[in-house]
Amino acid sequence: MRLKLKNKQYLLFSVFLNQNYLERITNLPVLISSVKSLLNSTFISFFATIFSFSVLFILRDLIYYRSKKGTRKLFSLTLLLLVAYVICTHFSGRFYETGGAFSEKTTIERILYGALLFFILLLSLRTAWVNYLNKRQKIAAFWGGILILPGAIMLTRSATYQHIFYYSVTLGTFDLFVAHFLNVYIAIALISLLLHLPTASIFDRKMKQISSLHNLSQVINSVLDYDKVVTKITELVTNVLDCKYSWLELADGNSDRLVVASAKGLTNRDLETMNLDSHSGVSGWIIQNKRSILVNEVGKDARAKYLRDWKKDIGSLLGVPLLSQNQIMGILYAMKEDEFGFDHEDQQMLQAFANQATIAIENARLVEESLEKERLEQEMRVAHQTQMKLLPQRRPEIQGLDIDAICIAANEVGGDYYSFVELSPSRLGIVIADVSGKGISAAFYMAQLKGIIDAFSKIYESPKVLLQKLNRTLYDNIDRMSFVSLIYAVVDTNKKRLNFCRAGHCPVFYYSTRDKKVHTLVPAGIGVALDKGPIFDRTIEQIEICFNPGDIFVFYTDGLSEARNQNQEEFGEQHLQQIISQGNQLSAQELKTAIVDELRQFIGTTRTYDDMSLLIVKIEETKEE
Repeated sequence: MRLKLKNKQYLLFSVFLNQNYLERITNLPVLISSVKSLLNSTFISFFATIFSFSVLFILRDLIYYRSKKGTRKLFSLTLLLLVAYVICTHFSGRFYETGGAFSEKTTIERILYGALLFFILLLSLRTAWVNYLNKRQKIAAFWGGILILPGAIMLTRSATYQHIFYYSVTLGTFDLFVAHFLNVYIAIALISLLLHLPTASIFDRKMKQISSLHNLSQVINSVLDYDKVVTKITELVTNVLDCKYSWLELADGNSDRLVVASAKGLTNRDLETMNLDSHSGVSGWIIQNKRSILVNEVGKDARAKYLRDWKKDIGSLLGVPLLSQNQIMGILYAMKEDEFGFDHEDQQMLQAFANQATIAIENARLVEESLEKERLEQEMRVAHQTQMKLLPQRRPEIQGLDIDAICIAANEVGGDYYSFVELSPSRLGIVIADVSGKGISAAFYMAQLKGIIDAFSKIYESPKVLLQKLNRTLYDNIDRMSFVSLIYAVVDTNKKRLNFCRAGHCPVFYYSTRDKKVHTLVPAGIGVALDKGPIFDRTIEQIEICFNPGDIFVFYTDGLSEARNQNQEEFGEQHLQQIISQGNQLSAQELKTAIVDELRQFIGTTRTYDDMSLLIVKIEETKEE
């Protein structure tokens, strides 16, 4: 029986439906008997097709997960077969007649249909994504599949797909095959999920371990702060092994004891009472054998039984060494309250973790050492600049005196210092000193020394009194581990005398034109700031030398006389005296140059670690003479 459609209804159909569809529906039975039912078929077909494409994209992503190239080719081939099958049904199939039955399939359709079912089954076995779900996700996916699968099967047998087939056999065939594909995939995925559920906890643990190793690798590459690195290590150990306690012991190069770098779960009392002797206990065993230890019954193991006295709730213990170039750098521990809390896999995991931790700690230490080296270098640069600024920028011009001086800075800045104080047109104060220590602290003490001497030299004429006052002042303002060795001399060209005191400094070499000899002047005295006053005042000695034209006074610091060559031989005081004696006819500048040239030739390329200062005063003929 044909549908009798009015003109308006026919026009409406022609807008929404294709001509073939209109021709088919005029021969359909009562299933489609109104405009409303026709519109329903159209919309159902439209949304079903969108849904089918969405399902294909989702299935493709799931199948492609961790897949090889062969899987991608198989999926593409399946799609091509599906398109071919759909086209065949479009051209070879007869449409619904009375009773709505399909025509018999052709041979080509049967072949394509069988191949499609086979390939769909093969693709449905690609469920690698199930392996990477944690236990909670596996359970959720399993119950989700249980709820979805029956509904999906019932949907394919409902009148919904009849509406789609009435609209288009081509679309109906496509949507139905996608639905079957989905149902088969869900069914096989459910089986896979069910098989993986018993081992889900083990897998979760492995993933947690891998994640922690990955996190530690990130720490190695990104975190360079030593304290943060060691703290992160113990935190990750407690997470990865699901243990309550974890701590990291590192070797102390200055003693036989270990140092707890970081700890998780331990109280301050636990840390204070912990046995950190590197020659006894569990730590001693690990260091001696250079391998890990697994104790699952602490109370029964002779190596670890003593730990119960330290912490009564210990059940099982894991300890692994941190090895760097086959040397023990430290030990990483994990501890649980339960006995048999660890297995050999945990032991291997913690060892792998310790290997990564070793790299992280070494990197952090290298960065710290680099920063410390950079800081020291900067400090040395500042100290050197300060030292150079404190030294006289010009030579004093005192009639009857030929003066020259030099300070050769070492690779490591020391505390050498010299200065001149012009007391009057005929009187000159001379200071040469060596401040103990190096770097910025030595430069700071030099600045203090300069200021005090400049002030006191205008008050006290006697070198002895000046040094006594200087000692009392510096003693209260200098570190107890520091002191200053110095010489303070006053040259009077009118009286032709030199008065000086030596506070623990090198001797003064005096070349006399009378006997043509170099004399060593060593008045008694201890270093400044070694004593508060009584001993210094009692031991300090002042001597006076009457000089003549041509006489030479040579002041120096120990860096010059103790300079070593590549054979570790010292330049020596005798060597210096010999040069002075041979160069007695030279000017102060020429003699200075001769000494420095000989010194540099002697040292060669050997690295120096102390400043070398030299100050020469040669007595000249005055106009009156």
